[in-house]
Amino acid sequence: MFSCKTQEITLSLGSRSIDILDISNKDQGYVIEKFSNAKSTGGFGSDQTFVDTDFPLFRFADVYLMYAEAHLRGATNTSEVNALTYINNLRIRANNPETITSAELNLDFILDERARELHLEAHRRQDLIRFGKFTGGSYNWTWKGNGTNGISLPSHLDLYPIPSASLATSPNLQQNLGY
Repeated sequence: MFSCKTQEITLSLGSRSIDILDISNKDQGYVIEKFSNAKSTGGFGSDQTFVDTDFPLFRFADVYLMYAEAHLRGATNTSEVNALTYINNLRIRANNPETITSAELNLDFILDERARELHLEAHRRQDLIRFGKFTGGSYNWTWKGNGTNGISLPSHLDLYPIPSASLATSPNLQQNLGY
């Protein structure tokens, strides 16, 4: 059994392979635990089934990542020095000794760093949409579109459909294209 633990994520492999051949088989692929019910003192919370701690909705790490992205997209009142400092501070806090240089700081790096830092925090879909990589076929990942090697998705999936109950109560609403 292999187990890797950082301050935020525990990765347990056991005898598992990383490969997922059947997406409905819960015994394939790695098991990742990000949040636990452990207290800073080492004990556990009051409930062994549900976590006592609040789910973080907005983290300072996200602010640092947004700053670096805004800088790369041309925002005024930002600096490359600050963007690099913020990103490297995040990496050091996460026990990653590999700091980056200005040559490595680009939008693809930011997208990847957001995936690492904000894993399991419900940011990935919107990040991929904002970076233009959620739909289409230029950026595929395993099981994208329910295909083992990933498949191209139509661009209308960047938006969710408007619920039929909402459409029924407001005649001024029009369903998003493709639904």
